[in-house]
Amino acid sequence: MLVELSTEPEDDYLTNLEITSLIRGLPTADIFRLGQIAKKYVYRSLMDADEILSEAIVVTVSGQRKVPRNVSLLAFLAETMRSIASNEVRKIRKKITPIDDDPENDPILNIADKNIHIEYEAAANQEIEHIYELFKNDEDVTFLLMAKYDGLSPDEICEMGNWDRTKYNSVQKRLRRGLNQRFPNGRET
Repeated sequence: MLVELSTEPEDDYLTNLEITSLIRGLPTADIFRLGQIAKKYVYRSLMDADEILSEAIVVTVSGQRKVPRNVSLLAFLAETMRSIASNEVRKIRKKITPIDDDPENDPILNIADKNIHIEYEAAANQEIEHIYELFKNDEDVTFLLMAKYDGLSPDEICEMGNWDRTKYNSVQKRLRRGLNQRFPNGRET
């Protein structure tokens, strides 16, 4: 019997037992945050927010997705939910077939509009992913980015994060400095 050994060091990833323990120990505020994050992905799929969050937890606890030790569980679950919603969109797009009688579904009439939208959306998504990657080791900035993406006000962000205005301003400053350092001539999109 041939056994294949993993070449990845186990210490780089959390074990299933550690993940289960961390999920069970999540404070109510973090569970609320995850629910809010899941809501922003509902428009992308046919799943509701609870299904997206549940699916993210199931694939994480089951070991289908490995959780690096250097990434916060909250950020990991948020990214997993984004991925799940994106996969749902792909599935939905594959199932949709154009109706020949409807001019809005005619690919020849709508090529330019769709290409511009797709190119802009792809560039924007790539830039957002790059920004998240830039701050992947800073949980506070990652939380701030997610909260701003959700359209929360500074007061709501401070309340959800249990921050005072000084911490909010400090995290905001770290975000601004990081973006200015990475994009000295301004962002592309």
